Amino acid sequence: MSDYDAIVVGAGIAGLGVASQLQQAGKKTLLLEMYPKAGGRMQSYELPGGYKVDIGLHMIEMGKKGYCHELGTRVGKEFEWAAFSVTLDLYDEGAWHDMQTYIQLTDEEKADFIELMKGIATLEEADFKAWDNRSFGEWLDKNGMTGNLREVWENMSMIMTTIPDVREQSAGECLYIAREALIKGRAVLIAAYPRGGMWGVIGPMVDAFQELGGKLELGARVEQVVFEGNRAVGVRVARKGANPIAREWRFVSTDLVTAPLVVLALPIWHLDKVLDFDREHSPLPGWWLKRIEDIRGERTGLLGYIIGTSRPLYERQVFMSALSSPRTGLPLQAFTPTAFDPGVAPDGRYLLVTDNVAEPWELEDKFNLGRLMEQHWEDVKEMYSFGEDEVDFALPYFTTGCDGLARKPGLTGDFKPDLQAPGVDGLYFAGDTYLGRGLAIEGASRSAILCVESILG
Repeated sequence: MSDYDAIVVGAGIAGLGVASQLQQAGKKTLLLEMYPKAGGRMQSYELPGGYKVDIGLHMIEMGKKGYCHELGTRVGKEFEWAAFSVTLDLYDEGAWHDMQTYIQLTDEEKADFIELMKGIATLEEADFKAWDNRSFGEWLDKNGMTGNLREVWENMSMIMTTIPDVREQSAGECLYIAREALIKGRAVLIAAYPRGGMWGVIGPMVDAFQELGGKLELGARVEQVVFEGNRAVGVRVARKGANPIAREWRFVSTDLVTAPLVVLALPIWHLDKVLDFDREHSPLPGWWLKRIEDIRGERTGLLGYIIGTSRPLYERQVFMSALSSPRTGLPLQAFTPTAFDPGVAPDGRYLLVTDNVAEPWELEDKFNLGRLMEQHWEDVKEMYSFGEDEVDFALPYFTTGCDGLARKPGLTGDFKPDLQAPGVDGLYFAGDTYLGRGLAIEGASRSAILCVESILG
């Protein structure tokens, strides 16, 4: 007899969503998270003095109209949202510009643009699939995009994909995100900020899982998925404090926890930490192992600052973007959480979050990363016109894999790994690196919904 009906590994939004839905369906579920705090890439922290910060730059595509919100309502939680951001402010020639005034279309161009938007709003899944292996740059060329209008589109597609070059962006994914926004929000790109930051989503999801009777174990590192033949039967979890010698020198002691269903809510680049990729010993087929090995390096990267200040540096409720920063030369993304929710900072204090979009290899060299961080800081001071004496703190951060599997041609839609492991029973996957379209958190939430639908039938 098994210890649990289901084990879910990873307590990010996808893992929490899968675990809560399984527990709600009557399956005794264990949720294991290696970090001491739930949330994955949506972790949040309260700093001394009352600032509430997330571990990077996060807004959630579609807000109340998206799959993240639906995931909450499925398990009895209603997230509270601040205002939508339905437009962009763009940085060009030393100043910020509102997108509508920046484009400056003629009446004829406006009419053509409206017809194009109508066309996007009527696209169907087959249309996205037809463009999944083609670049968004090709789509822009096909539709005659030039000048400031093209620059706006390139800014939006960079935000949609966290990929700087339109020739590296999947047109299928960009068009899907645009269609959803047009249908649900009458804009090409819309996003919202939860009240209280990302913990305004993660906290209620943790509560939902535990209120439903699920067991959450934090600081629990899974070392291996265990199989009997071609069937998953549980996981081995690192035993805490079992071996006192230095980590590099010790063999990890583990405890076996059993269940006939295991869901890995982990990005694909972490799968080899828990699955045996040796062709002779793995129960998974060789073609699948090769596919994962081929694409697990396809990630996106960010570097930036979370900045607390004594005055507001930008007060508009918008997302901000630039295709090239003055010193780094990299695309910039930014927004001010306190413009949406003043409660994430103490009275009279404000937050600005910035990042540069970069290739992972640019960040994995610590010396190059250091240079970019210095340049980015000088760029931010110039772009927002503040002095260091106005700064309470500036927390640097960087990440590779911020938005899951890179949304490149040949890596979106049905090209993404499936939610059920091929050739074995009882092993499933969920998260933004598996099936489920949409930007980052939205894609991970959709993946969680699809995963549970696949399990429960």
